[in-house]
Amino acid sequence: MHDVNLAAEFLHAVLPFNTLQAEDLQTLANELEVAYYPQGKKILESSPPPGLAIIRKGAVRLVDASHKFLDKRSEGELFGHRVFFHGEQKDYIAEAEEDCLVWHLSQAEFEALCTRHSLIAEFFSSHVKKRVAAAAQVQRSVTQLRDLLKRSPVLIDGKASIREAARLMSRENVSSVLVMQDGRLGGIVTDKDLRQRVLAADLEPGSAIEEVMTANPRTLSVDSDVDDALLLMMRQNYHHLPILDGDQPLGLVTAGDILRAQSEHPLRLVRDIHKKKSVDELLVLSRRLPSLFVRLVNLGRDVEQIGCMVTHITDAFTVRLLQLAEAQFGPPPMTYAWVVFGSQAREEQTAKTDQDNGLVYADDAPPGSQAWFSELARIVCDGLDACGYIYCPGKIMATTDDWRQPLSGWLKHFRDWASVPDPEAVLRVSIFFDLRAIYGDQQLVAQVAQGLGECSSGRGKGVFIAALARQAASYDVPLGFFRRFVLASKGEHREMLEIKASGLVPLTDLVRVRALEAGVTAPGTQVRIARMLEAGKLSRRDADRLAGAHRLLAGLRIRLHADQVRRGEQPHNHLDPRAISHAERAALRDAFIVIREAQKGLLLDYPQ
Repeated sequence: MHDVNLAAEFLHAVLPFNTLQAEDLQTLANELEVAYYPQGKKILESSPPPGLAIIRKGAVRLVDASHKFLDKRSEGELFGHRVFFHGEQKDYIAEAEEDCLVWHLSQAEFEALCTRHSLIAEFFSSHVKKRVAAAAQVQRSVTQLRDLLKRSPVLIDGKASIREAARLMSRENVSSVLVMQDGRLGGIVTDKDLRQRVLAADLEPGSAIEEVMTANPRTLSVDSDVDDALLLMMRQNYHHLPILDGDQPLGLVTAGDILRAQSEHPLRLVRDIHKKKSVDELLVLSRRLPSLFVRLVNLGRDVEQIGCMVTHITDAFTVRLLQLAEAQFGPPPMTYAWVVFGSQAREEQTAKTDQDNGLVYADDAPPGSQAWFSELARIVCDGLDACGYIYCPGKIMATTDDWRQPLSGWLKHFRDWASVPDPEAVLRVSIFFDLRAIYGDQQLVAQVAQGLGECSSGRGKGVFIAALARQAASYDVPLGFFRRFVLASKGEHREMLEIKASGLVPLTDLVRVRALEAGVTAPGTQVRIARMLEAGKLSRRDADRLAGAHRLLAGLRIRLHADQVRRGEQPHNHLDPRAISHAERAALRDAFIVIREAQKGLLLDYPQ
């Protein structure tokens, strides 16, 4: 016999049973049979199906028929079901590696459980990629755009006059109207358009409304969630977004609709940032960042959404600082662009981040240009540091002369790197392969990106790719014998894992290498994986495993930072494995195995 309430409480922390309601957990706990096995005792064979076993205490070895070691399971982990070892399903024998207390669920009750609960069935239907992906998922409570639509859209034919459109908007008390052409959405006109494109331009009000509309506006499907609209509005600074059902307008969502749906939303902060008139005012706003980050995590936003939202807030602070600096110093002496690198370029930032940025300006600079851009960079980087985005320890910032260059200076950097076979130099600049423009002349940045791509695909390709590959494969994955975590042995973070350095960095680096091989230029890790899959450069199995491992690691890091912020601590990347569930520990081991196997693949392709 066993304590049913105690069993239910224990199962609540075990994946996939943590998806069950309290009543279902009690039912499952009632069905369990408890058994004790001394060290060395055979527990079961996986064929024929013996049902499911859950380790309450102790450790279990899984071996094949010749007694070759396959895997080890510990407290809170499962066996008895189908298990994949390195991607291959095998029969196995389970033995007690030490004295064990095990809960058994009969095969009939196990099958009935899977029939009743589709998430449980899905969990047991596959192997590592499923376990990692399941552990990376969070409960999301987001609203679909259809829930924000309060009225039918106000439509007008494109041939109607500007006067008719203005009267329609006044009569319907709306700030925008959707313009139809041949039965389809052709554009949108807002109050701002009427002011700037009609009144300020002295345009005849009898002209057709389609002459002043914003043609082919960005739209979203009615089934999209609020976060999709939020990210699009944050990226493009939109205030009105048409919502379609198929190809027909069903309504319109405004920034105000989203802000009313949730009182403290990233979009509100972004809008407030763009209204501020000084660095001091921005500094006051930046104090809202910690609580907003915690709220995003509490609301169950998924990992990519949180990374994008946090990053676009960083972008907004940066852009506003650039605008304030321009207002202070006057118009720039020539066109320029502000670029960002690393996690900001990949849109994968969390509560703990420094700044990695640079500046590119057009060639043939007039006298005084260098001083103007130097002062601009100082103002912006100092402002970011004051707002909590600390200076880059490696000085990869626009305040450093090397990373504040005319276009020809950046291209010379790349030519020099490609022509000198110096792997160490290549590694120092690997961060520049994650690059994104957030302000200014996009064409300049396109030329920078092209030059960077040529340096990694021309004569220097072998040096670049090989050096990056060996670096990505050189990180120590913190797993020892029997898949036990290798934890820090001393210091302030003793018995902890450095989840960024041990997991996210090697994973990000190895995906970057494979993306460079495939000619994929997008900076985001998940986007790179998806593009390589689409291009046939990555198998579905490998893509799912890499994507799942990245989501799990990034999700654990985000939750870790949120917990630290709640406690008033400075965020760090040291995770105590004992602070996460048994299932998450198992999934974390799987993620490290995915990284280790990918590293081995790199070493096979790029031997020393």
